[in-house]
Amino acid sequence: MPRTPSPAQHAVPSPSLLSADLAHFDGTDPEVHPAAWKLAEHLRGIIRAATAIPAGQELESALPCRRRPRHRACPGWMRIVRQDIPPHIYWACSVCEDSGVIHGWQDSPYDLRPRRPAHGHTPPIVIELTAEEHAELRRLQLLDPDSERLVWGASRAGIQLLLAGTEDDLDNLAGFVAFESNHADDRRRQRRLDQVLRKLEAALGGGLG
Repeated sequence: MPRTPSPAQHAVPSPSLLSADLAHFDGTDPEVHPAAWKLAEHLRGIIRAATAIPAGQELESALPCRRRPRHRACPGWMRIVRQDIPPHIYWACSVCEDSGVIHGWQDSPYDLRPRRPAHGHTPPIVIELTAEEHAELRRLQLLDPDSERLVWGASRAGIQLLLAGTEDDLDNLAGFVAFESNHADDRRRQRRLDQVLRKLEAALGGGLG
């Protein structure tokens, strides 16, 4: 299987890349232009992931590839890197040739960069999630900025999908997961959220603060 070039290698956009300005997708209607809306949602997810981590750090993200070659979902995931000067976000699929660069993302609703620099450093607590569990976390609507950065900054290590944060980070996220689970109408979704909550509780020593 050929290895897709790292997005960090795309220092200068080439004609093979999808070059997208986020502003062009403002007001996209999923009923009128479903393909454009799906692409916009894909780009918004990439922006969230890219801005959840420091600039220049390449992320083997938890985001699946959007392509369906031969009507089958591509098994790859997004490799993402952000540069702030000039402000570009690059991505490339780990398997297929899907790749691109995003402009006009800064200060958008999907820009998760902290408004204040973080102080101090606490070794992270790491939990392993399934792709389905992480997809449920990405669907949460009421997350605060810290929890959004935690969710969208999840990474891959081989076949493992890892969520890493401080005790406070995970405790905060657990509160949102518990709330969403308690109000979920879909029983399958509720079970997946409950499974995530059990993993968070285990990582926090069996109880939520």
